[in-house]
Amino acid sequence: MIPITKLAAAACASAALALSAAGPKLSSESFGVLKDKPTYIQEWHIWWGFPYPDRQLPFLHMDSTMTSDGEPWRLDWNRNGYPLVGPYDAANPEIIRWQIRCMKAAGLDSVAVMLHPDNGKGIAFIQEAPTDMIERILDIAEEEDFQVFFMDEVAFRHGTIAQNTDVMAQRAIRFLKKYASKPGFYRIDGKPVYYFQTYGWPVKPEALEAMFRKVEAEAGPVHWMVFGAVTRFGSIPQIASMVDGANHHRRNKETRAWQLKEQDPAVIFANGHKFGKKITDMQYPKFDGTSQPWRQTGVAQYGLDGRTLETTILHALKSNPDFIMLASWNDWEEGANFEPGWDFDGFAGDPYLYCRVIAHLRGKEFVPPPPPPKEAVHPTIWEKLGYGDGAGPVVDKIQRSHNRGGSLAVTVRDTASEVVALEVVWNGDVYYLAPQGPNGKPGGTLVPGAELPKSVQLKNTFTFSPGYAVGVRAGGLSFTVPQPEKVPENFAIGVATAFDPEKPMQSVRVTATNREPVLLREPIGGKQLTYTFNLTPYPRDSRFPGEIWNGWRTAVAANPRPMDLAKPLTLEADGAKLGLISILGDVQEERVITNGEPFDEAGKIKTFRLTLPDEVLNTPGAHFVWLRGKDAAGNWGSPVLYAVPNYEFFDRGSDAVVETDLDIPGALLADNCSRPADWKQVSGGKPEVRPYIEKRSSTRFQISNSLVYRDLPKPLQGGFKLTFEAAHTNFQRYLIVALTDAEGKHGYGVGWDSVRSDIAGGTGFARILLFDEAKPLAWNTTGKILANKPSGHPALEDGNLARFELTLRDGVLTLKVDGKVIATAKDQKFGNFSRIYLRGNQSQFLDNIVVAP
Repeated sequence: MIPITKLAAAACASAALALSAAGPKLSSESFGVLKDKPTYIQEWHIWWGFPYPDRQLPFLHMDSTMTSDGEPWRLDWNRNGYPLVGPYDAANPEIIRWQIRCMKAAGLDSVAVMLHPDNGKGIAFIQEAPTDMIERILDIAEEEDFQVFFMDEVAFRHGTIAQNTDVMAQRAIRFLKKYASKPGFYRIDGKPVYYFQTYGWPVKPEALEAMFRKVEAEAGPVHWMVFGAVTRFGSIPQIASMVDGANHHRRNKETRAWQLKEQDPAVIFANGHKFGKKITDMQYPKFDGTSQPWRQTGVAQYGLDGRTLETTILHALKSNPDFIMLASWNDWEEGANFEPGWDFDGFAGDPYLYCRVIAHLRGKEFVPPPPPPKEAVHPTIWEKLGYGDGAGPVVDKIQRSHNRGGSLAVTVRDTASEVVALEVVWNGDVYYLAPQGPNGKPGGTLVPGAELPKSVQLKNTFTFSPGYAVGVRAGGLSFTVPQPEKVPENFAIGVATAFDPEKPMQSVRVTATNREPVLLREPIGGKQLTYTFNLTPYPRDSRFPGEIWNGWRTAVAANPRPMDLAKPLTLEADGAKLGLISILGDVQEERVITNGEPFDEAGKIKTFRLTLPDEVLNTPGAHFVWLRGKDAAGNWGSPVLYAVPNYEFFDRGSDAVVETDLDIPGALLADNCSRPADWKQVSGGKPEVRPYIEKRSSTRFQISNSLVYRDLPKPLQGGFKLTFEAAHTNFQRYLIVALTDAEGKHGYGVGWDSVRSDIAGGTGFARILLFDEAKPLAWNTTGKILANKPSGHPALEDGNLARFELTLRDGVLTLKVDGKVIATAKDQKFGNFSRIYLRGNQSQFLDNIVVAP
């Protein structure tokens, strides 16, 4: 066989990717409308970080579990789109070269590379260290006969010295002297272009004008380009080009109707020309921020296969812009990218769609360049780029014979090679399994760093138990890995937590120590000592059916670089309940089975049938199994972790387990929380949900978005002693238990605010409350706070409810939690009590409510 050269392989791959070459579905009216208009892209983001080919590179602006998501070739990276070449590191020279070739083939005149001033002195850019990406891009641009300019993102440095115009002058002088003479640096009218944004930066026009003079006195003439309001800065004589307004503001976010007069380009361009500036606006192809919950939370503008951009370009051209500024080459966070990809708004089979849109508008044909060399891209994408098989199969589906059955059917799928094997590993190589059963002991060898809460029995939607779990306290749990030297260089980590339908996207993160600190770009010289595996789910419609049924959410991640497992692992899960944390190491032949049943002639889909081990079926509680498949090319696919509960049953003949009545001598009320019908609901401003009973040997209320009350058997006069047990299931929630008069207007109570996990040590604030109302208590009635202190008991249920005691004696209210006095207050307004109220939202457990003289 004659070996295929890199060049030939690239040609083969390029041919394989020449999809939908007929071009975008745009009108003939728009073909070539930008033929004579200089056309740029404002943002070439060089902040993307991905640890391949160099495993020491950090993740930047992405979360990746390094495991397959749906397809063998597609890594899970928590973004709405997917780059044509897979997740990449922006400093990879072969990626840079390929991107420039795509830009050039699309017909762009130039592109603005985004740079960020460092947060220290503000003189250098963070993209200059540890690799000088500016020089690298300019050198490659020169080799490819293309020129780029740069965008100083000074407006993103709120409150730092980088926004001082004297410092910015020093930064621009240094930058221009160092780089502007390079052939790859873009010039207009012979002057190097220096571009920056003013939106969100309260800089004064006179300060900018002085800065321009200072820079040009030392660095020579500059073509200053500003993204900002022309009415604010148009009078500055040194500014040559301006970008003002953005086309995505011309689409109504609620109705999707065009509102083309919003940020009207006719008005903007007329003002620019009045000041003698080259003027344009910002053209977005689409705008989708739903993959970045810390910023935009919706889709501001759909791309419509490029027709959105066509519409706004044609509208803008009516007002005679001097050039065109397109939004972003590769902003995969906002979804506004033009870069080729396998998945973006309006994707219909052509990964080069938006490059073809640009080419269409410029009146030319886009001819895709070859993709980067095989060695420059992650092996999982090889098959998609035509370089051969580098991705193992995916576990496509797991079915229990019936939902409490004794076997599993595991379907494994590959897209390039025959599926040949499946590895089956129960619980993992190194793991911690929560104690199963009321007196159970934890399984596995991972050692908790501190005593964990008592395991509690879970109950899922269908009223059977999927096992036991322990609560993850605020601040997280730490685990020590025994014999860490035996864990292989490459491993997977998995976590199983109880599925909470009220928090389906429960945060779950595991932090480990990097064996070698990772160099960061910000701050310059900074180091990343740890790596966090982000196992938090993100919105995908296929994420939850299994979890909803079996009560567990499982997630796995692969380590991107060598880890120092001699140092503890830390699990943070914001109050979730932990069933398993596990490490899966190398494949072991004794755990591999090969008896798959093929679905197709090529054997790319096979089903493996597993009989559950006797020790699983004979041990009540939760069990978990790792599964990963192998293909004929020798690739092992990403592992999955599957929950196999050995279900425990409850009596279905009644709605609740009724406990023996509490026997408290002298008590007016002693409620063991087994009879919710004794409580009446009050109309309020929130959904009304009756308290219900957990089916466990010890019953208790769970009250959710509800205000309920019951009358005492007889009025209580003078002082009182109120005790109850309680726990929250979420942070930032509020529980109130109050004693009032017969009308529900006057009295005292206890409030427990769970606040955030990082406040009050995760114990929340306990309060003594005074109620002196004109109307009976309602949902929004929270009373006057007489005292407010940290409760001292973990706010989220950890198996042990907090015991509250509020007494009124001789005009002094005393609040105890777990037997310890935490607050007192003086008040003698009220001494007649006939009713008790409970108020909770999303949601609280309550038990053993006692009212006594």
